[in-house]
Amino acid sequence: MVGAAILAVGCNNSDKNATATLEVLPVDTTSSSITFVINVEANECAYMLYDGENISVDTVLSEGTATEGGVITIKDLQSKTKYYIVVAARSGKSFIMKPLMMETKESGDNGGNNDDNGDNGGQGGNDDNNDDNFELPEIEGVENIVITKTKDGRWYEPYNYYVTFVRDNGDRIILDFYTLDETMSSYFPYGQYTFATNYHPYTIFTDTSGYIPAGKSADGEGYNFTDGYVTVDVVNGQYAIYMMLTYVEDGASKTIQAYYNGPLSGASVPKGDDNGSEELIEVLEVGSTSFQFRINAEEGQYWRCSVVDKRTYDQYQSNPGAWVVNYGFMLEGPLTFNWENGKICEHVPGLQMNVTSATDYLILAALMDYSDGQENSLLGGVEIVQVRTKAEAEGTGNVEVNINEVNVNDVVFDCIFGDDVWCCYVAMMETSNLQEIKDGKYAMAGYASYEECMLSLIPGLSHDFMRQFLESQYNYKWEYLNYNTSYTMCIKVIDMNNGATFFEVEPFTTK
Repeated sequence: MVGAAILAVGCNNSDKNATATLEVLPVDTTSSSITFVINVEANECAYMLYDGENISVDTVLSEGTATEGGVITIKDLQSKTKYYIVVAARSGKSFIMKPLMMETKESGDNGGNNDDNGDNGGQGGNDDNNDDNFELPEIEGVENIVITKTKDGRWYEPYNYYVTFVRDNGDRIILDFYTLDETMSSYFPYGQYTFATNYHPYTIFTDTSGYIPAGKSADGEGYNFTDGYVTVDVVNGQYAIYMMLTYVEDGASKTIQAYYNGPLSGASVPKGDDNGSEELIEVLEVGSTSFQFRINAEEGQYWRCSVVDKRTYDQYQSNPGAWVVNYGFMLEGPLTFNWENGKICEHVPGLQMNVTSATDYLILAALMDYSDGQENSLLGGVEIVQVRTKAEAEGTGNVEVNINEVNVNDVVFDCIFGDDVWCCYVAMMETSNLQEIKDGKYAMAGYASYEECMLSLIPGLSHDFMRQFLESQYNYKWEYLNYNTSYTMCIKVIDMNNGATFFEVEPFTTK
């Protein structure tokens, strides 16, 4: 428990671009009052009692009690009653809001500081934010437990997060959280979560949350939680989670209390929060058909990584954790990747890399819990970095194309290289489809211009190696065309200096 006031920096911060910071810690309760500490750095700060309904930063700042921080006491309260306090702070565009629940004592029981809330906020009410010094309060009828890790954390929707906490004896605590709609499947919103049978923000869904003893399965052998709350914050760059949970076993009510400060499976700590750790993905270099990146894992640390065209990822409205688990490759330790089009990945045998110019790619990576062979259990959150490859340099090479013969299902032509040509790609496109690309489909596909789109598209439509011409071709027969169909031959030329250009041959119609 916090036994003395903590000095607070006042709210009169003159820097409009400063980041608002806020810490709220319980201190003491009586039968008619609650006392807590606010440590804040912000231009504005206020607190208020509220009834647990959704509330905004603007509401607290406009309707609450303004403060510069320090020790706050709210008096004239009912005895043996739970009260919710919410504190909000704002500096310019930076804002933060934190809730706290405290319960007043019974009448006549006003001695001591050890109320049954302990350090409710899980805010690290310990010396120097050192988790090793954190001690849970001893509460009659409450079992203090030790959480060793989390596992199987998954975002099933942007706001629905399901995670398992594992205690030191192997028992599991399964919690089904509902968070803010705009969470975007990456970080776990801070604050206090209470049990309910609805899907509102800051609730834990009762029907799918419970306590599972070691050796039991979740199918009918566990115990659903009936009451309690969980508070979420960040301490030392990791999630700080305090939980007070009640369940019924064999007709008897049992309550457990725990504090966990560590990585949260499937959830990332937002950058800049409380001295967060080094970024897992580091982009080193970006070219037109290649990029280089590094995975900054520790020696012996397992991780999964995946690289995907952003258009493909967006098409499936993918969940980052599911994408990494299903499509990522498992490796360990720090590694650097030279991701180059058409090459085999040096760290993943058999994986051919694919990169086209002027295209957005996503690199997704997550640390994995590989203990007990659980290779698909995320240790923390998924980090996502977007990379856009450069447009190809304008080339100077040229080729001459002569169509010699047009038949029902094929065309015969010459493709003669100029002096500055290294190779060229040939794509046979139906003229109507090509016109649709010109009319605006290139923009829908994420390209800035028709030319940029064609330079990226032609190699993928060349079908096979024989149609990636490395030298002049004479009387080459392109087969398997549709009869009575207009085609336009599109040529991409790569010159000796790796510059690229493209052109279209006059359309022809098969017989």
